[in-house]
Amino acid sequence: SIIMQNLWEKDRKRLFRELYHQYIEEGYEQKEAKKLAKEEADEIMSDSAEFAMDVAMKDERDDY
Repeated sequence: SIIMQNLWEKDRKRLFRELYHQYIEEGYEQKEAKKLAKEEADEIMSDSAEFAMDVAMKDERDDY
């Protein structure tokens, strides 16, 4: 759904900002901080999506 997609994207952007600021505080240059934050945010969101799918599939199996 569009609403879920928007919420997911909002979470990804919030996570990216938090990670970016964390890398900046650790002394990374802006360009490197952006790269690392994007990679980490993408990885976390990917793991979250897999987890959500696993839960949804388990719930679906439990219904039968």
